Amino acid sequence: MSERRRTDKETRSRFRSRRFILDNGKWYFNTREGTLEGPFGELKDAEKRLEEYIKIVNSGFMPSDSVLGLEPLEKD
Repeated sequence: MSERRRTDKETRSRFRSRRFILDNGKWYFNTREGTLEGPFGELKDAEKRLEEYIKIVNSGFMPSDSVLGLEPLEKD
């Protein structure tokens, strides 16, 4: 992940493997905002949604202190 928030002080990227959680066969990810997003059937789906989540937070459309998770636009 190469993107960072405008408020971040560090310039280097980190991969946070503890961000992803497998529970009862379903994948979730933790956000900096303290929410747990999921479930996802596959890890790659959780990774993709995390990338989308980061883009939305960085866009300024979602307050950085939001306690709301992101719901998918389409239901599976």
